[in-house]
Amino acid sequence: MVNELRAVPSTILLVEDDQDVAVALKAILEQEGHSVEIAGSLAGARETLDERLPEIVLIDLGLPDGSGLDLLDEIRATDEVVGVIMLTGSSNPELVVECMKRGADHFLPKPVHRLLILETVARVVREVEQRRHVEVYRTRVASGNAAADTRLAGVIGSSAVMEQVRRQIVQVADTGASVILLGESGTGKGMLARHIHRLSPRASGPFVDVNCAAIQAQLVESEIFGHEKGAFTGAVDRKPGLLEVAHSGTLFLDEVADLDTGAQAKLLKAVEERVFRRVGGVRTLSVDVRLLAATHRDLAARVDEGLFRRDLYYRLNVFPISLPPLRERPGDVSELAGHFIHTLNPTLGCSVDGVEESAREVLERYPWPGNVRELHNVVERAMILAREGSLGLDHLPRNLFDGQTTPGVLRPLAEVEREHIEQVLEATGNNLKHSAEVLGISRSTLYAKLERYGLRR
Repeated sequence: MVNELRAVPSTILLVEDDQDVAVALKAILEQEGHSVEIAGSLAGARETLDERLPEIVLIDLGLPDGSGLDLLDEIRATDEVVGVIMLTGSSNPELVVECMKRGADHFLPKPVHRLLILETVARVVREVEQRRHVEVYRTRVASGNAAADTRLAGVIGSSAVMEQVRRQIVQVADTGASVILLGESGTGKGMLARHIHRLSPRASGPFVDVNCAAIQAQLVESEIFGHEKGAFTGAVDRKPGLLEVAHSGTLFLDEVADLDTGAQAKLLKAVEERVFRRVGGVRTLSVDVRLLAATHRDLAARVDEGLFRRDLYYRLNVFPISLPPLRERPGDVSELAGHFIHTLNPTLGCSVDGVEESAREVLERYPWPGNVRELHNVVERAMILAREGSLGLDHLPRNLFDGQTTPGVLRPLAEVEREHIEQVLEATGNNLKHSAEVLGISRSTLYAKLERYGLRR
């Protein structure tokens, strides 16, 4: 197996009494950017470990002053994060079992092949990084900060159903389990996926977002798995795929129900066996990713219809999280609106400080077919009109009032329209083209209304 994905340079202690083997391994590892120190005995290794703890320790089982297993036990008694790889010239399988039971990460027979040692060290480096993030995460949970982190990441709402979503995030984030996010379009599935990644041991790795519905069917495999030069017409260079880019991180398959059926089988193999080939390639590449997915469709129904592989469905559906539509949690609307105002003020150059009570009631009664995404757009538009102070009824689009009655604010339509046009003109600096776009009318219609209401152009 060939692995082109290199490890992050790390500090390594090599405990090996054979000087020739030690020098050869040191040269191989330092060529990859690692910093390697050699100890020829248990005593030398203990002296080094007392002064500083490396990220990886390679230990020969047979040392002149004792067994490498003793050093393994001593390391694991004080540190569960550091990576440990055992080396031995023995082919006894019981030794392998014993090493793994005592906490070794990997076991390599001697003589060690160059590619094998590099690939193993790269894998252990990633595992050490993940364990570090798990420790940080556990500390955060123990101190009670996990819920606060969740809220800061955009999982907004005090309703019971959103509290449950937050609990599910905390439960699954630090595992390697696949997660599928279910819910209508606009409910925030992409935001939730990013949050799970940020709280996971893979947080330092990449987060790669793949919109399966946006990729043309004939390009799906090339986009996800990459291609070799000459693999097809137009493939003038080698191109790494998004799966490869997500190595050591998270691959988020948005709208996964629309994934091409041909790519589904290849993706399943890559996730389960952690290997794949680029389109047109013959070399097998190894990859380590966590899989998150999202869909607004009934994925089980698509399985029954033969449009989605059943085995991939079960692989994705390990830990489903359902996001409720906004109409089912109207009590969260004001909290979300406040969050959007806070985050948009610097971007828009506004100083909006809240929402008036009458406007808040309209927002909470509206059914929000576009969910959180639609609310965000409405708040942003209202802030552009208001610029400062509080958002009122005059700043809200008319469609929000359909079927609603608002006592005390009944006025002639012409009066409301004239005021609204004035506000839009002021907000856009009397830019007629931009004003017409905000109002959703043509410029000729805007000109006619300006004449009708006696407003200057």
